[in-house]
Amino acid sequence: MPVTMGGMASGMDTDGIIKKLVEVEARPIYQWQAEKETFNQRKQALGKLGTVLSKVSDASKDLYGFRAQYNEKKAITDDPGALEVIASRHAQPGERAIQVDEIAAAHKITTDPVASDQKLSAGKFKIEVNGVSHAVKFRGGTLKALQEQLDADATDIVSTSIVNTSEDKQLLTVESKSPGKKGEIRLSGERDILYESGLVKGAKEGDNEKVAMVFDARYFVPYAGEAKIPQNTGNLDLDKDGKFVKLTGLLWREYLLPAEIAVKKNSLLEVAVEYAVAQGREKDEALPFKLEVGPEEKTIIKGIELQGYNVSRIRPLDKKEPQKQVTDLLGVGVVSVDAQKNTREEKLYPIEKNFKGRMEIPVGRDFQDKKITKVIFYCNEGDAKFADAAFLTPIDTTGLLEPKNVISKPADAKLKVDGVDITRDRNEGLNDVVKGLTLNLKGKTVKPVHVKVEHDSEKAVQKIKQFVEAYNAYIDYDRQLTKAEKVDKVGAYQANKDKNGIFMGDMTILRLENSLRATVNGAYPGRTEKPIKLFTQMGISTGAVNSAWETIREGKLVVDEGSLASTIRERPDAVEEFFGSDTDGDNRIDNGMAFAVENLLKPYVSTGKNLIASKMDLEDSSIKSADDRIARKQEHLKKYEEKLRKKFASMEQSISGAKSQGDWMKNQMKAGEGGN
Repeated sequence: MPVTMGGMASGMDTDGIIKKLVEVEARPIYQWQAEKETFNQRKQALGKLGTVLSKVSDASKDLYGFRAQYNEKKAITDDPGALEVIASRHAQPGERAIQVDEIAAAHKITTDPVASDQKLSAGKFKIEVNGVSHAVKFRGGTLKALQEQLDADATDIVSTSIVNTSEDKQLLTVESKSPGKKGEIRLSGERDILYESGLVKGAKEGDNEKVAMVFDARYFVPYAGEAKIPQNTGNLDLDKDGKFVKLTGLLWREYLLPAEIAVKKNSLLEVAVEYAVAQGREKDEALPFKLEVGPEEKTIIKGIELQGYNVSRIRPLDKKEPQKQVTDLLGVGVVSVDAQKNTREEKLYPIEKNFKGRMEIPVGRDFQDKKITKVIFYCNEGDAKFADAAFLTPIDTTGLLEPKNVISKPADAKLKVDGVDITRDRNEGLNDVVKGLTLNLKGKTVKPVHVKVEHDSEKAVQKIKQFVEAYNAYIDYDRQLTKAEKVDKVGAYQANKDKNGIFMGDMTILRLENSLRATVNGAYPGRTEKPIKLFTQMGISTGAVNSAWETIREGKLVVDEGSLASTIRERPDAVEEFFGSDTDGDNRIDNGMAFAVENLLKPYVSTGKNLIASKMDLEDSSIKSADDRIARKQEHLKKYEEKLRKKFASMEQSISGAKSQGDWMKNQMKAGEGGN
C-alpha cells in the first residue's frame, strides 16, 4: 500500500478516519475469533471428557467377567520360612495342618580329587537321568576335558562344575537337572575312566521303588465294580495313623489313591493280611427241628388222680434255611480307570482265610503299562485286617555302577497334609496336593504348620474403589461442563454468562449424565440365596444417613470400606452377580451394573468415530467455518480500506483544486484592483 499524507488539503486526519472506519467494519472478526476460541475450548473439553469416560469404562470392565476377583483367597501360614502357600480362587476356606518331613533333593556326585594336569584314559560310558540317556565318548585328557565332553553330550540332563580343592588338585561335580528320586544319575559302560576319576566304586545293588498307602476314611467309597455282592452290612475301622484298615462282616470298599500308580511288568502290591472267624455263631444243625410230645402222665392231688398228656408246654421249632457257602471270605483288588475312554478295568485277588502275613500280589502281570487308581478291600464274613499296603516296583540295575562320592542323594519331598502322607519329586510349585493351593517347600518342619485359607477381599475392594474414583471424577468434570450460574437479578445473565459451563444445555452431555447416574444407582436381578440388587447393599451410596442434601444431590459415590470388605467376604457370589450375570443361561454375561455401564459408554469411547469424536469433528468444522469467515472479512477489509483511501484522496484533490481556483481568482481580483 502506497504511503499517503492525508488531510494536507482538507486539514482533516483522513488516515485516522479511515482506520476507525475499518475498525468498525472489522467488528465481526473479533466476534468470530471469540467464537473460535470457544470452539477450541469445547474441543479440548470433549477430548478430556472422552478420557474421563474411558477411565470409567475401563474400571467397569475390571468388575465383571474373567477380570473379577471377588472369590480370591489368601493363605496364611505360621511358618512362612519353611512353607510358602499361595491360594487361588478355587481354594476352600478353612484350616489345614501341613508338615514337611523331607525336602526334595537333586542327585549330586563328584570325582575324587585329581591333579589338574593328570591325563585320564579314554573311554565310553552312558549317563541316564529320568529315562533320558546319552552316550559319552571321552577321548582322554584332563578332568577339565571330561567336563567339557559331559557338557557337550549331556548338558540337557546334568550340570557340571570344577572345584579346586588345592593348588594342584581339583574335582568334578555332576548334578542332575531333575529333582527327586526320578532324577537319579545312572552310570554304566566302560569302567576304567569312571574308576580312574573316582566317579564310581563298583556295581550297583538292586532296589525297589516303593509307594506306601496311608489309609484315610475320606478316600474309602462303596464298591462300584461288576461283582455281584449282597447288601453291605459290615463295618470299617481305621488305625488313627492310617497304617491298617479292618473290615468286619460283609463289606466291600474301594480306596481312592491320592495319585495314580504307574504299573510296570514286575510291579507288586504288598499287603499284610490277618483274618479271624466271626465269634458267637450258633450251630443250628445241632438242635432238633421239632420237640416230640412226652408219655402219659398221672398226677395225684389231695387224693384225686389226674391223667393227661404234656401238650401245652411243647412248641415245634421253625426250620432255618441253611446258610449259603461263601467261596471267598476276603481279598483285595485293583482298578484302572481311563477317564478319556470312560472305561474301568478291575481284577480281584482272593485270599485264603488261613493265610497270615505279608502277601505279594503280581499286579504288574495284569496291569502292565497301565495306571492303578483304586484298591479294593473286601470281606464277606468275619474280621479281615489289611496293613502296611504298598506298591513295589523293582528297579533294574543290570550293568549300573555305584557312584563313589555322593554329595546329595536323590530324594523326593515328603509331607503330611492333615495326617495323609504325600510324596512329590520337587519342592516348588506343588499345585496338585491340595485343591486351589500351591505349596513351595523351603525347609523341614518339626511340627505341622497351620495354614489358614480365607477370602481375600483387598483386591476386589481396590478395584471397586478405582471405579468409584473414576465415576466421581466424571461427575465433577460433568458438573464443570454443564453448570448454570444462578442469577438473582433481572438483566444479570449477560454479566454472569462467562461463569456458565461451555456445554450448558447440551442435550448429548446431559442425556449421558442422566443415563450413567441411573445405571450406577439402578437395581439388578440376582439368583443367589441372598442377592445384592443395589450398590447401597455393599456399603456404597451417594451419602451416609443424615448427610446434607447438597452432598447427596451431587451424586458422588461414598465408600464404606469396612462394609464393602465384609460383604465381599461373606457374599462373593452375590457381589459378582451384581456387577455381571448371565440371566438366560447361555454362558454369556448379559446383565449387571458394570456390564451395563460398559455398554452404555461404548458409543462414547469406542475406537473410531464415536459420539465424542463426532462432536469434536463438529467443533473442528465450526473452527474452520470461523477461519473462513475471518479470512473473507479480512480480504473485504483490504478492499474497503483501499476504497476509502481512494474516496478521501479524491476529496483531497477536489479541495486542493478548489483552493487553487480560489487563490487564482483572488490573485486576478487583486491584479484588477491594482490597474485601476
